[in-house]
Amino acid sequence: MALLATGALLLSALPARAALFASVEILRPILERTLGHPALMRLDVVPDIYEGGYARISVYAQGAAAGGVRIDEMWIRLVGASFDPEELRRGTLKLLQVRDSGLFGRLNLNSIETFLKEQGTMKDVRLTLDEDMVIATGTLTLGGVPAQVRLKGLFQVYGEPEIYFHIHALAVNGLPVPFAVVARLEQQLNPVVDFRTWPVAFRIRSFRSTREGFVLSSQRDFAQTCNDCGGPPLRLAP
Repeated sequence: MALLATGALLLSALPARAALFASVEILRPILERTLGHPALMRLDVVPDIYEGGYARISVYAQGAAAGGVRIDEMWIRLVGASFDPEELRRGTLKLLQVRDSGLFGRLNLNSIETFLKEQGTMKDVRLTLDEDMVIATGTLTLGGVPAQVRLKGLFQVYGEPEIYFHIHALAVNGLPVPFAVVARLEQQLNPVVDFRTWPVAFRIRSFRSTREGFVLSSQRDFAQTCNDCGGPPLRLAP
């Protein structure tokens, strides 16, 4: 009887501790902070049998932030994720390993305009799309004198956790800017978004323009859906 009583006490203590590290509640505040406190976030979590382990984590967020840019909708999927339990206790995510991961996001031009205005580099920024090209107009202070700037460029990804912006043409007060100056400006801008600062460094393989703005994806074909990422089903045309 004494042995049974002791075993019952041990068993009653273990699930409480294990549940702490395999529950939605311990992940929610950490993910909300990582995603910049989105307006809406839904979690679907399947815990694994060991401490700090999750068989699957699905996240859907509206208004999440990545590198200062607000993303209208974001889907995240992690399969076989293992986090450091000690870091979880401190309220941070330190990924030890992950078997598979996926990221999908949609953002519009207004979000990018807001981001550029908050940076303060260019004032009165206005963005338009020309197929995959982005055209930006605004006021830039050069040598203490405001100048009208027109910039045309393209967002590009290379299968790494970064998004780059390459300038194809730049004019100041209607005059084209030399390539050497454009190259230096590109170095200052890039990468415009860097997922290496996140606990999971998602590899971005597709960044395409749509009628509403842009779609980014860890899949090569951005038209592929990511229904298992969580949240409402995606409906995209190729």
